[in-house]
Amino acid sequence: MIYLQDRNLYMEESSSGSPQKPEKTKYQLILIAALKKEIEIARRLDPEKLASEIEKTGFSCQYCGKCCQRAFGDNRVVLTPSEIEKIQKHTGLSKLEVAGPLIPETCQPEETGNKEEGREIDREISSMQPEISETDEEAFSKPSQLFELLREDIDSQGNIHAYGWMLRRKRNGDCLFLNKDTNRCRIYPVRPMLCSTYPFYIEGLKLYTCECEGFGGHISKEESRKLAEALLSRYIAELEDTLAMYEKYEDFEKDKEGLEIAKNNLEKGTCVYVIHDSKGITKMID
Repeated sequence: MIYLQDRNLYMEESSSGSPQKPEKTKYQLILIAALKKEIEIARRLDPEKLASEIEKTGFSCQYCGKCCQRAFGDNRVVLTPSEIEKIQKHTGLSKLEVAGPLIPETCQPEETGNKEEGREIDREISSMQPEISETDEEAFSKPSQLFELLREDIDSQGNIHAYGWMLRRKRNGDCLFLNKDTNRCRIYPVRPMLCSTYPFYIEGLKLYTCECEGFGGHISKEESRKLAEALLSRYIAELEDTLAMYEKYEDFEKDKEGLEIAKNNLEKGTCVYVIHDSKGITKMID
């Protein structure tokens, strides 16, 4: 299927009915086997033990909105195809209005220091930034930096390969769905799993945390249990989604000509992406 959405060329390619795919490399088979094993163990994790760890850590959301703002760190929100569909249904937006290719950050914000310094810097940032539309997309990536970060993922035709989707952001890097007046989420009922379980996440079968103003706050046993169950569901869903992507993944050829094509496209402000996910691949011009 090929069609135009918001000036972006968008094409989804189905894996069914395609010619015989090349066999997986030994390394790819090792990754797939490791993921299957991790999923098997993850399904046996005890939510009660996880809930106990969460309760000991303590957490109470302060509604500061910092986790949604680029000025306070990497605020990319990774999405699965099913999450994109839920947000589409809730908002009436197209797929490419909701999500874009998961690509690296090209710059990091300055450290905000302690809480008092953080408030001061927050005021300075808000006074310096121009007013932007709630629907503005990100435009803060530098082409040269982006090219260097992505050069290993560029094929012989100049397409940039991305491995998954992330929530769209405004021009200043803040989440597209953050209400800047209230610091509340505009899609709260269908917010992504990453957002609903923040600041906790599981990686390699262990519980980790991100920086957050809400740490140490009171959380009840019941809420700890709910959060633990949501975390486990998210962890397994993300692993299964990654496994499906690996199983559908097909390698691509690289050469110097492709690098030149991609570099020229980036300098002109155009990117041709091939996005790999659990449903196959999507090709888009952004």
